[in-house]
Amino acid sequence: MSIEKEPQIPQTDRRSVRESVREENQTVFHTGEFPGNFEASGKDPAIEVFSYDVNEATRYAFATMEQLNAHIAQNQHLTHWINIEGYGNTAFLQKLQERFGLHSLALEDVVSINQRPKVDYYDGHWFIISRMLYFYEHKLINEQIAFFIFDKIVITIQDELEDCLDTIRDRILKGKGQIRSQSAAYLAYALMDAIVDNYFPMIEDINHRMTLLEESIMLEPMPHHVNEIMNIKREIIQIRKAALAERDKLNELLRSDYVKKDEKLEMYLRDAQDHSIQIVDLLEAEKEIAYSLMDVYMSNVGNKTNDIMKFLTLTSSIFIPLTFIAGIYGMNFSKEDEDGKRIPGNMPELYMPYGYEIVWAGMILIAIGIVLFFKKKKWL
Repeated sequence: MSIEKEPQIPQTDRRSVRESVREENQTVFHTGEFPGNFEASGKDPAIEVFSYDVNEATRYAFATMEQLNAHIAQNQHLTHWINIEGYGNTAFLQKLQERFGLHSLALEDVVSINQRPKVDYYDGHWFIISRMLYFYEHKLINEQIAFFIFDKIVITIQDELEDCLDTIRDRILKGKGQIRSQSAAYLAYALMDAIVDNYFPMIEDINHRMTLLEESIMLEPMPHHVNEIMNIKREIIQIRKAALAERDKLNELLRSDYVKKDEKLEMYLRDAQDHSIQIVDLLEAEKEIAYSLMDVYMSNVGNKTNDIMKFLTLTSSIFIPLTFIAGIYGMNFSKEDEDGKRIPGNMPELYMPYGYEIVWAGMILIAIGIVLFFKKKKWL
């Protein structure tokens, strides 16, 4: 058996290494099946393990469950974080279930990737689901991550190869904080806390985008601004929904007898709960701003339309009397009939000397008078 250690992979290169092995996994659902039935298809997942104690920490990568089992058997004195990326196939999940005694109902929830955050306790282990949200290439990713928590082992299962847990990996490998001196339950708390705290930079990003969008709308409202506002509103709704569920999940954890027996863990979980409450409050404010942006857009579009209509109305008001005059003097009645006799009742101005210049002067004076009148009324 060969165990591959990865202590020398730089943190910045880790993402590209993991992306190179990513494949889309497909989950198959069958309605009407008995509870606890699960079925998944896809390539066997990547297994990443962090094994540590107070003095040391090492990261491993395993290709099979047999390698993982042998490693845990040889290092029972260490705490292990087993991070499984990709749901794999049914055979793999069954091996995982057999090795760790995972409940079938929990595994059914694992492969049902749209689960709401929840807490369940089965014989010998906790089962927790969280929603891990983050922006990747300007797109909101809403990923499910499942936790199985034992005395010295934490198993996390997630589908995507991207996450927001690199800070926890760094803390384990470099011995930052007290994570290596605490229990597996503290590790699970740290992971959930990192997931919740990652909502804060997302909110800052949304706030920054809305600020820029508001400035753009104030300068020149454009049709594409509506789509941007709607996208932001959808993102806020998704994040808020997940944050509310995370808050409820932490509340349920705090009410459990297991947490109440550990005052230190309870204190940390209560801090994470406070963060979730703060996130919900911030999202409420951001939601109001997003809705107000649509009002700002409609108001500016209305003002722009009013300005256009005002300009057209004033222009028409100036040219209507001029058009009237030009229409009258453009009729060109004949002065004499076919026999040369003078026709009475014709327009004398049509034949007066300098009539063309006089009409022009009159039209210009009328236009100037109308403009001065508009300015006096402050319509211009």
